[in-house]
Amino acid sequence: MVHQLLVPAQEIRTDRLLLSPLTPGDVDDVHALFSDARTWQHLPAGRHRSRAQTVELVQAKIGGRIRHGLGSWAVRSVHDGTFLGVAGVDMTAGHVWNLGYRFLPESWGNGYATEAAAAAVRAAHDTAADVPVTGRVLTNNAGSAVVLRRSGLSLVWQSTSSAPTPAGVERQVWSDRALSQTQHDWLVAHA
Repeated sequence: MVHQLLVPAQEIRTDRLLLSPLTPGDVDDVHALFSDARTWQHLPAGRHRSRAQTVELVQAKIGGRIRHGLGSWAVRSVHDGTFLGVAGVDMTAGHVWNLGYRFLPESWGNGYATEAAAAAVRAAHDTAADVPVTGRVLTNNAGSAVVLRRSGLSLVWQSTSSAPTPAGVERQVWSDRALSQTQHDWLVAHA
């Protein structure tokens, strides 16, 4: 895509990970990840049922990077290039960064989500220091909440919302700083 040539590569290396901006060439890997029911055990309705859903997701993330200067990455092993997952921050309509990560089950338990999330928070601060970094999780996903906390975010809201969730599960909003009332209200409405 020609427009991608106008955006700096923004590849980041951590001790163990290579974080590269998502491209159309990542669709198959991303689809394998997002269609895997194991990666949606906390919110089964989010699972991708068609490749077209994944194409739309990747295109949206590419567009967001172009508009806002930062976005999600394909996460690979620095050692052998193996695709491990997707992580990064994406700008929301509420004018906050949304920190997100999803990894292949085979890579769980190695701290990759925390390593990628920390890199994403640093990149967000470097790109737009005045924009809060936020995360939204369900209370049945304690592991994801641990990643948010280790990345420097704190719980700012927890309750139910009109969005469907499994029985007995609440939604949470996390942030790296105080939010304006408008930002808070948007995040709660979209938790």
